[in-house]
Amino acid sequence: MDISKLKIKYKELKALEDSDDGIFEFKNLLLKDDDEDVLQFHIDILNDRDDPYLVRDIRSFFSKRKDQKKVSAFIATKIKDGIENPLLKADLIQILGNLRSPLVKEIVHDEIKSANRDIRYRCIIVMGWVGTTMTDLDVLNERMINDEDGQLRGYAATAMRQIWYNKKSVKNRVTKYIKEAIESEKDPEALTGMIITLQDLHKKKLGIKESNYGDVSGDVQEAKLKAIKMLSKLK
Repeated sequence: MDISKLKIKYKELKALEDSDDGIFEFKNLLLKDDDEDVLQFHIDILNDRDDPYLVRDIRSFFSKRKDQKKVSAFIATKIKDGIENPLLKADLIQILGNLRSPLVKEIVHDEIKSANRDIRYRCIIVMGWVGTTMTDLDVLNERMINDEDGQLRGYAATAMRQIWYNKKSVKNRVTKYIKEAIESEKDPEALTGMIITLQDLHKKKLGIKESNYGDVSGDVQEAKLKAIKMLSKLK
């Protein structure tokens, strides 16, 4: 494909008052083939952050590409070769997760302790999508215990819940990890993630309500005490 045509079309799209008016025409041209120069252009325009809604659309278009094996390999190589922009790296990790690429686990294992919070966040979420092994659970447990951000510690717990949705046999391991962590945990967001995970795994009402949209409510400290009591009765 002639990349100059893509660049012209992208410039025209950016000039529109509302990018939605031209997004489908641009999408069709962008996805016409999976040549490496086209894939590189697709990645490059993710760096253009002026319009967050346009960035969201462009990121989502990767899942529409025809040769997803080639796309995954290309993105994985770019990440491993080194990307200076942490936001772009986080986006590419999320894209690989969305594609359920088998290449993403190794990258997540390497990046989940990144100094950049957004990269750690995307790695935690992606591991919840693609994790299947006890090693994957161990990686999330390490973040649930050690991440400096309480919200991310909570997300690590709910990522383990996501693995459980797909592999029920991990229930006891996840329960064990949360039991070891919950008593000393003080951050409300971390506790919330642990408690809603326990509620789902054990079909118990511990006092935290979670809406279909992910909103939570309830007395976290009271729910923590109920969770600890429930856990103490488990064999």
